[in-house]
Amino acid sequence: MRFPQKCKAAVIFTGLLSILLFFSTITTSASAAAPLKDVATTHWAYQDIQSLLGKNVLTGYSNGTFKPEQDVTRAQAAKIIALAAGIEPLNPKTASYPDVATGHWAFGYIEALKKEGVIHGKGNGLYAPDDKLTRGQMAKILTEGFDLVGHSVNSFTDVTTTDWMFTYVLALRDNGITVGYPEDNTYRPNGIVTRAQMAAFANRAMEWKALQQPALPSKVIGFGDSNTSGSYLPKEFPEYPNHNWPTLAGITNAGVSGNTTASALKRFKQDVLDQQPSTVVMMFGLNDALMRADTKQPQVSKEQFEKNISQMTTQMVAKGITVVLMTNLPVNERVYYQSQAVQNPGIEKLYASKGGLHAWQDSYNDIIRKVAQQQGVELIDNYANAVQKAGGATDTDLANSGLVDPLLGFHWTPRGHMMVAHSVNVRVPGTHTTLAQFNNKTPTSR
Repeated sequence: MRFPQKCKAAVIFTGLLSILLFFSTITTSASAAAPLKDVATTHWAYQDIQSLLGKNVLTGYSNGTFKPEQDVTRAQAAKIIALAAGIEPLNPKTASYPDVATGHWAFGYIEALKKEGVIHGKGNGLYAPDDKLTRGQMAKILTEGFDLVGHSVNSFTDVTTTDWMFTYVLALRDNGITVGYPEDNTYRPNGIVTRAQMAAFANRAMEWKALQQPALPSKVIGFGDSNTSGSYLPKEFPEYPNHNWPTLAGITNAGVSGNTTASALKRFKQDVLDQQPSTVVMMFGLNDALMRADTKQPQVSKEQFEKNISQMTTQMVAKGITVVLMTNLPVNERVYYQSQAVQNPGIEKLYASKGGLHAWQDSYNDIIRKVAQQQGVELIDNYANAVQKAGGATDTDLANSGLVDPLLGFHWTPRGHMMVAHSVNVRVPGTHTTLAQFNNKTPTSR
């Protein structure tokens, strides 16, 4: 459960709203909320405020106002976050924090969040319920509460890898919850959160959660990271928000944005084995291979990546599940370097000794090919298919192919997802194309 913050509201959050425009189509209860005297329909947070009023997560004042610029306290934030995340308040006999007694109005919400591991106090045994909530604190609470995961190395100019809130702010940015302050690429972690800002980020976090597609029992499951989940599609390709390859192939989508094989192993039993599928189509590796700016090491080493892929494959085969391994897309390394250069000017050097990002990523594909051959399971070589369709593997070839996204250079475009879905339909029994539901549009990169 988590959220962000303030300053020059109209300009900053107009940018946020444009980037997160797809969220506006999800809200269904906003119209039920009564109009507020101090929040005009032109206010940057109007839709988010109305949405949370309709969901009973926030309330206005008895005089018909909302007071959008009023600061939010840590106690108020606990209640809002608990309600947004659907966490029921608790009423233990003893208080966890001496400054939040059992009779405090926010006691139940604070106790519930503490039990869930969302809040941990201020490190001195106190919670400080009347202190103002900062943007850095909000990032942590949102990330912990909604299980957000960051997948890049690029953050903001005022949030570095040594800052305690770095991973939390990164998770907000990578999942489209915040873009910070575009005019100077800052996040301003010490700024105080207002009621309007809390409404905006709480609502967007709730809607982000609603977009997630947990694995359900199905004969065929697609298991992977963002290039399976398609979580970036609504933001980058708003005309094709559900154009991910599992949906196109008519199978269950068990992709989670930002996953490495290490993090995927933690949900492998619940999202794959417990579903008792007949077939699992699996694609991991891009996040594993990404180099960390702080350690200058990959997120998952090649040796560990091979062990993880082999372990999951072995377990599925042992249970009689048909396994189909897939390689990842060819990366447009120039686009990726440019997208990360602001926060990590030395990004290109991290991959120089490895032959460049493109070659480094494909070396993880080689491991996938190796495991498929060793274990005798089906392989769909998406990398080779994409290079063949692009007419080459250069950045120019990939950019012109319309298969690789033009913003980060390591996501499938809707056209790329169509290619993968077609391969699944051809190679995996029991799947079927659902492309007709997209009115036979031919997606292009944006």
